[in-house]
Amino acid sequence: MVYLVAFIVAGLDQVIKWLVTTHMTLNSAISIWPGVLELLYVQNRGAAFSILLNQRVLLTVVALIVIGVIIYADRRYARGKWGLQVALGMLLGGALGNLIDRIRLGYVVDYVYISIIHYPVFNLADTSIVLSVIYLVYRAWRARDTGDAKDARRGAVGGESGATGQEEADDARL
Repeated sequence: MVYLVAFIVAGLDQVIKWLVTTHMTLNSAISIWPGVLELLYVQNRGAAFSILLNQRVLLTVVALIVIGVIIYADRRYARGKWGLQVALGMLLGGALGNLIDRIRLGYVVDYVYISIIHYPVFNLADTSIVLSVIYLVYRAWRARDTGDAKDARRGAVGGESGATGQEEADDARL
């Protein structure tokens, strides 16, 4: 499932970027929703928000490490966990989509501009990465809270320490 999702995300990302680069000129814009949303073709030679400008080798190495970690996480933790597999696939597809650009072109093609808030220009790969990270953080936060609740119930049922379940849950957070 992870690799199928990754293939779909990276494939769509590359098709959209091809359409943008073959039908638009650099720094040109097409208004989708006037004053709110534009297609704006830019070349990002850095990472998110154009940090680490012109650090192509570093950004390529970081992407390869991230890809390795995703593959490890899939093999170690994601078997039978549909949501985790989709999130890892989106993360992998986004990383691959931008890595392909960086290796092939020396920069990442960005094209979505939310003009109403002047948000930095981004692409489908970036969106996939952000959405998957949000889900993974939520999943980790929820697992932590569920684990705290289980620990609190065990303490209240076991009666080992004399503390209430809520006190043990509070202690676990410290």
